[in-house]
Amino acid sequence: MGERAKGLWGKVQPGDRVVLYAVKTGVIGYGVVEGKFVSEEPLWPREQQVGKILWPYRLKIRIEKVFKDPKPRPKGMLVAFAINKLNEELFKELTKG
Repeated sequence: MGERAKGLWGKVQPGDRVVLYAVKTGVIGYGVVEGKFVSEEPLWPREQQVGKILWPYRLKIRIEKVFKDPKPRPKGMLVAFAINKLNEELFKELTKG
């Protein structure tokens, strides 16, 4: 995550459940945060192309489920930042099945 999402990243704690969302694909699965860290190592293709770290705030996530078929993003799920808080009802909707 980049500087814009640093405040939200700071609130994430080990044990938090997360939904995995891919732009233009949908919700692809979910997992549990095992830890968080700041990295100086380029990871993403864009970072490697420009030769600098764009998204240093990272999460270690234990994947619990990858959906065979991605689920569409629900109307109540914001994607303005790399990380957003979901209410329990929306999380249950996304992870059932």
